[in-house]
Amino acid sequence: MSLVRGLRARIRALLRPRDVDRELDEEIDYHLERETEKNIQLGMTPAEARRAALVQFGGTQRARDDHRDARRIKWVADFATDTRFALRSIHRTPGIAGAAVITLALGIGANVAIFSAVRAVILRPLPVAEPDRLVAIESYDRETGKHDGATPADFLDWRAGVSGFQEAMAHIGGYGPSSLAGRGDLRLLNTQRVSGNFFSVLGVRAALGRTLREEETWATSGHVAVLSDRAWREHFGADASVVGTTVTLDGMAVQIVGVMPPRFDYPHEDVDVWRSIAFTEEFRTSDGFREAHYLRVVARLRPGVTHEQVRSQLDVVSARLARERPAFNRYAVATMQTLPEAVAGSTRLPLLVLLTSVALLLGIACANVGNLLLVQATGRQREASLRLALGAGRSRLVRQAFAESVVLSVVGGACGLAVGWAGTQLLVKLQPERMLPVRHFGVDTGVLAYVVLITIASALLFGIAPALWMHRRDPADALRSGSRSIAGGRHVRRWANGLVVAEVAIALLMTVGAGLLVRSVWHMRRVDPGFDARGVLAVSYALSPEHDTFAKIEAVSAQLLERARGIPGVTSAATTGVVSLSGYGWTSDYIAAGRPADAYGTMVMHRLASPSYFTTMRVPVLRGRLFTPAETRGSPFVVIINDVLARSYFPGQDPIGQRIAFTRAPTPETDWYTIIGVVGSERTRALDVAPNAEVYESMLQSPHRSGSLLLRTDGDPAALAPAVRALFRELDPMAPVYSMRTMESVREQSMARAVFLTTLLLMFALVGVVLAVVGVYGVLAHAARQRTREMGIRIALGARVSQVRWLVVRDGLRLLAAGLVAGGAAAIASTRLLRTLLYDVAPNDPLTFIGVAILLAATGVLASWLPARRASRADPMLSLRSD
Repeated sequence: MSLVRGLRARIRALLRPRDVDRELDEEIDYHLERETEKNIQLGMTPAEARRAALVQFGGTQRARDDHRDARRIKWVADFATDTRFALRSIHRTPGIAGAAVITLALGIGANVAIFSAVRAVILRPLPVAEPDRLVAIESYDRETGKHDGATPADFLDWRAGVSGFQEAMAHIGGYGPSSLAGRGDLRLLNTQRVSGNFFSVLGVRAALGRTLREEETWATSGHVAVLSDRAWREHFGADASVVGTTVTLDGMAVQIVGVMPPRFDYPHEDVDVWRSIAFTEEFRTSDGFREAHYLRVVARLRPGVTHEQVRSQLDVVSARLARERPAFNRYAVATMQTLPEAVAGSTRLPLLVLLTSVALLLGIACANVGNLLLVQATGRQREASLRLALGAGRSRLVRQAFAESVVLSVVGGACGLAVGWAGTQLLVKLQPERMLPVRHFGVDTGVLAYVVLITIASALLFGIAPALWMHRRDPADALRSGSRSIAGGRHVRRWANGLVVAEVAIALLMTVGAGLLVRSVWHMRRVDPGFDARGVLAVSYALSPEHDTFAKIEAVSAQLLERARGIPGVTSAATTGVVSLSGYGWTSDYIAAGRPADAYGTMVMHRLASPSYFTTMRVPVLRGRLFTPAETRGSPFVVIINDVLARSYFPGQDPIGQRIAFTRAPTPETDWYTIIGVVGSERTRALDVAPNAEVYESMLQSPHRSGSLLLRTDGDPAALAPAVRALFRELDPMAPVYSMRTMESVREQSMARAVFLTTLLLMFALVGVVLAVVGVYGVLAHAARQRTREMGIRIALGARVSQVRWLVVRDGLRLLAAGLVAGGAAAIASTRLLRTLLYDVAPNDPLTFIGVAILLAATGVLASWLPARRASRADPMLSLRSD
């Protein structure tokens, strides 16, 4: 109880100090009065009695101070006093304070913007129940060394064979648009196909209605769908009665059975509709059931089951499948990672690189502010020495120095938060399409906590140097030296020089990383994509479901090409299944007729193309011929291969006329394709991904409802857009046009992620270089000012101006050399982490290292020469007279 009463008394003294002081005075007066009365009774006069009472009491002011120290939380009061002192100091030196706040705002603001993205992608809690028990499983092919999702057979076998799984679900790796008809204009909804237990595995429930059911994984008599909250509000007016109604999606009647909560957006932020995969029993017996790797599998572990136990069980299942089905699973191994790791995917490394970059930038900013405060502290050394000589404690001076650091850091943090908020909004707007798994992120409570953390850390970082300097002051030494000493002595110079070396090293490390990415993008821009992107418009479309037979698809596709060629300005037109550089496509195994059973190939990419595709895209024909209009569904199957496949699988042979099948083990029912031509290789996935082995099938032999229309023109391809939209409205009003882009924009989009990352890193690196150069200039300028007397004596004794300048420049070169060596060593050790982000550039590329070192050295020499030039212009008489 006494502890509680004491704590309550201290809190009351802190919150209501005047009331507590009044009570203390009343208590002291009461004791003095009682003692005075006692002394009067002993025969003293009132004056003598009062004096004796005071002597016995020991002094009222001392009693007040002792009681205040005992009842108050002393450090809080001291901190308030130190804060007021810091504010007055800042007010006296607005230039230094302004520079410090701006520097901190840049460093903290950059951290806020990037950490917002990192938190949204890597650190945000997934909108599911108990995410720590969810794992993502995929198949790893030891033969090709690639992770490749899972086949439907893999999914069912893993689910049945691993007892550590409480439940497992699957969804298709990507998502596509579906056309919503019957509610005004045709609308496109992003549709994700999932297994029926998708929502139950994730542990989420519908906000309205229900979710999908396990039995709906398989095709049933009816089609059902679940809406996202956003789609429900934007396309259905947030009407609760939509649950249970039937809408038309892709020409089919689909019943809306539920609406999800607002925050649920798995596996993609912009999913509008979740629909069942709807496997058929016939599909279960097909090769595609065991060959097509297009699923993503997520499982929930049973309570108490560890990841290691599940991995062991997966290994057992993989070994069994390899024995039972060697044609499909001989080299397949199931791998597992946590669901948050799988969601972050390939964006994890770029984001961590950016976060590291802004952390280094904040380090440079703190070093700069530390130097500013150190200069300010050395300018107040006589004041500090006098205070020490008069009895002030060293710890009190240190606390005051830290208080000034905290005040500056808090102001800089507030400004940095504003800068970071603006930077976050800009980052959201400028990020390339699908660079991050989330489109929208901002400053939330987690980001605010991060700002508080780095603000405190910044205050500690840049407050160390002036605080230690204050602690080491010798008052007699400082008072005796007067103004003739080089302010701060060797300790100050050592601290300042160390901070500058650290700034230069960090700036070099940041700039080397940015330089490597700049070189990578430069190489990427020079890559030949294998086609001519100039003057081509790519239009992705899907014919309406009423075209439900091959004959109908053939007829409307032929009309589409014929009428497209008649659009004014169009010089040629073609259709294809996959647009180059789009990153889409499917692969399979393959084997040529007459080859041994083990002479199969893997990972050949398939594409559909009309006969005019290669002339429209100006893909060179290297051997053989192209498709002809006569080669339709009724004629023998033919394919065209690219030169990568010709060189790798038919070395020293003529592939023309040879037959090829797209399986490892052909059967009597296998379709064989005759190779009729070899063309140049196009880059299908991205500019920085080498061309795959690829085969082209004729769209006349394999008609598809969806594809891309390619139009070449001598003018601006974007100007064709209105005519193309009118063409689709006339030809098939219910056919949705998903996108309309020029191939040059597709080419730029392929590099967008690398360019975006490079631009940000380069911007941060340039700010870091500027701050480092300013740091070099500030230290040398301060040192030159303190050596004014020395410079004056040298010039008066006949030293040449160049010699005087060299004294200052030499010090700058020493700092630069030390920083470049330290930064170079750090860069050599760390740039290997960028290997996967680089294209055609080695992580330790000598040209980049040398170029960056020369750049920093040149700017550093300039920063050294400016104060040297100013010092050499000093008038010797004025310099000597100034002291």
